[in-house]
Amino acid sequence: MKTRVSALAAAAVAAAVLPLGASAAGFSAFAGFKDTKTFDSSVEFGGQLEFDFVPCLTLVGRGAWAGDFDDVSLGGGFVAHDLAVVPVEVGLLVRPPQLFGFLGIYGGAGAGWYYVPGFDVRSGKKLVAETEETTDLVGFWAGGGLEVGTENFHVFAEAKYTGAKKNDVDFEFKDGYDPHGKLSGTVDLSGMTYSAGIRVSW
Repeated sequence: MKTRVSALAAAAVAAAVLPLGASAAGFSAFAGFKDTKTFDSSVEFGGQLEFDFVPCLTLVGRGAWAGDFDDVSLGGGFVAHDLAVVPVEVGLLVRPPQLFGFLGIYGGAGAGWYYVPGFDVRSGKKLVAETEETTDLVGFWAGGGLEVGTENFHVFAEAKYTGAKKNDVDFEFKDGYDPHGKLSGTVDLSGMTYSAGIRVSW
């Protein structure tokens, strides 16, 4: 529940950083499959606000929640359970006029903030510790997609690469319990995300 609330907050933050002078152009809702180097892969759900910038150029703010990263090895026989990532991203999309009146392509790039909330630490099936709110990373994204629809409603599929890595991350444990004395490591969220969803424009 905590990470889902964080995802909603992420969408609000993404929208807040967009210029006040831009006019809202649309909203997208999507679900996808997210792959990372450190946490393996998981499903992702999110939403995206779109703002008219200039013709064929759209400013976007996106918030999402990717959870269910289970059994991520921490070394020493310990694994992370119920680990999640909350991406907050902004960027620009190039969206040319539709082909044949119904087929569209787009591509773009931007920057992102990627938050990793606290998670459970298990040894076998036994819960041995819970981490505090863990870390955040700054990175970039680039991708593109294909959409089919009318002037105001589209179904789309897209592929997006994210680059975000942070070395020497310290994991702080609640209640003073630490199975490793001090646990630290590299968090690399770089990888591909494949998504599909709907876009409503006005």
